[in-house]
Amino acid sequence: MTLDGVKKVYLAGIGGSSMSSLAEILFNRGYSVSGSDMQSSATTAHLESLGIKVYIGHSEDNVKNENPQVIIRTDAVSESNSEIAYALQAGIPVHRRAELLGMILDGYDFPVGIAGTHGKTTTSGMIASILAASGFDYSAIIGGSVKQLNSSYIIGKEEKFCVFESCEYKDSFLNFRPFVSVILNISKDHMEYFKTLDNLIGSFKKYLRNTKEGGTVVYNSECENSLKMIDDFQGKKVSFGIVKGSVTAYDISSVNGLYNFTIMYEGEKFCTVSLSVPGAHNVKNALAAAAAAIALGVSPEAVSKGLHDFAGTKRRFEYHCTVNGAVIADDYAHHPDAYDVTFKTARELGFKRVIAIHQPHTFSRTKMLMNEFAQVLSQVDHVIVSPIYAARETNDEYNVFAEDLVELLPNGEYQPDFEHIAQRVKEMAQPGDLFITLGCGNIYLAAELITEKYGDKC
Repeated sequence: MTLDGVKKVYLAGIGGSSMSSLAEILFNRGYSVSGSDMQSSATTAHLESLGIKVYIGHSEDNVKNENPQVIIRTDAVSESNSEIAYALQAGIPVHRRAELLGMILDGYDFPVGIAGTHGKTTTSGMIASILAASGFDYSAIIGGSVKQLNSSYIIGKEEKFCVFESCEYKDSFLNFRPFVSVILNISKDHMEYFKTLDNLIGSFKKYLRNTKEGGTVVYNSECENSLKMIDDFQGKKVSFGIVKGSVTAYDISSVNGLYNFTIMYEGEKFCTVSLSVPGAHNVKNALAAAAAAIALGVSPEAVSKGLHDFAGTKRRFEYHCTVNGAVIADDYAHHPDAYDVTFKTARELGFKRVIAIHQPHTFSRTKMLMNEFAQVLSQVDHVIVSPIYAARETNDEYNVFAEDLVELLPNGEYQPDFEHIAQRVKEMAQPGDLFITLGCGNIYLAAELITEKYGDKC
C-alpha cells in the first residue's frame, strides 16, 4: 500500500497495542489521524491527549464525521463491521494493519522482526533493552506492554532501528521486509487458517525470502520445524540453541528461577548474562536476542547489560496479589506449548500447588487443540475453566464448549464467570499456592477482580 497524497487516516481498532503505535507514528509524521475502539483504555486516553480523535464503539457515523481518505483495520475487525462495510460501499480504501506496518517499516534502515509461535513479546523486549543499553536511538512496536517502557511501543527520533513483532496469522508477516528476521520456533497454531503444518512452515519459508539484501536470518537450531524451514535458505543466517547453534549457553545456573549463564558465539565466549526474569525458557529467548544483536554488530557489554536490565512484560507471569498466602498471577499464554513452559517455571519457583485458571481462546483453537490442552492441563494440581473467549469467531461451525474440555480433565471444574472464579479462588487458596490466569482474551480481568475483592499486595 501507499499513502501518497493521503492526509487523513482512520484506524478501526485504534486502541490495540500495535494499532495505537501506528496511529502515533502517523500523527508524528503530520497525518490527520482518528479512529475507534470498542472500549476506552489508558491507551485511548494517551492518543486523545496527543490530539487524536478516538470514538468508543464502531459506527458508520464515525467514518462519515471524519471523512478519511484511507481506513486501516485490525484482523479482529471484519469486513462486516459497520465502519468497514460503509467504507467499502463509499469507495474508501481499506487496508489491514499489517499492510500499514509494512509500509512504515520500509522507512527504517534496520528493521528487526521477531516471529515464531512463542516468545515474540519477551524476545522483542529483550532486543529493545539491548538497543537501549547500546545507547542507540530506536523504535519498537511490541505486542505487549514492556515494563521498562511502561508501554508496548517507543518511537525514536531517527528512522534507523525498529524492533517489531512479526505475526504469522493470516500471513500478516509477508507484508514485512526485516533486515534481521528472528524465528524463535514453529508449532501448530492458527490451523483454522493454515490447515496443515506443511502450509505453516511454507509460509515461514516465504517470509525468510523477504529478508532485506545483506540482512540475516536468526533461527532456532533445536526446533525441528525451524530446521525444515531453513533447509533451503541461501542467505546469511545465525542459529541459536542451548547446546546447538552459533549462539549457545554455557555454565548455566539458577537461583530462585533466575538464570545466569555465559553466551558463546562460534565456540568463543561472547559475554556473561544474569537474567532478571524467571524461567528456563528465557535462557533461549535471551540467546535469540543476543544472536539478533550480534547480527546488528552490538557490543558484548551492551548485550550483557541489556539482558540484565530487561524486567519483563505485562501479562507474562505477572504477579497481581496474594490471597490467604497464595500468589495470584496472570499470563498471556494461549497455546499448549506455552502452558507447558509456564507450568515448568511455576515449579522452578517452588510453589507447593499450581492451580491454572484457563480461558479457552476461540472455538477453532479449542476444538483443534482439545487433546493437547487436556494433556498439559492435567499436569497441574487443579484447573478452573471459564467459558470460551470467542474473539472473532462464532460457534456455529465448531459446536464446542468449555465443558467439553472439563470432561477430559481429572483435575478440572467449570465456572461460568469471573465472579464465580474469584469466589472459588478465595475458597481454595492456601499458603504456597499459585493461581495463574491463562489466555490471550480478557481472563486478566479475573485476576484483577480477585485482587480487588480478596487480594493483599504481593
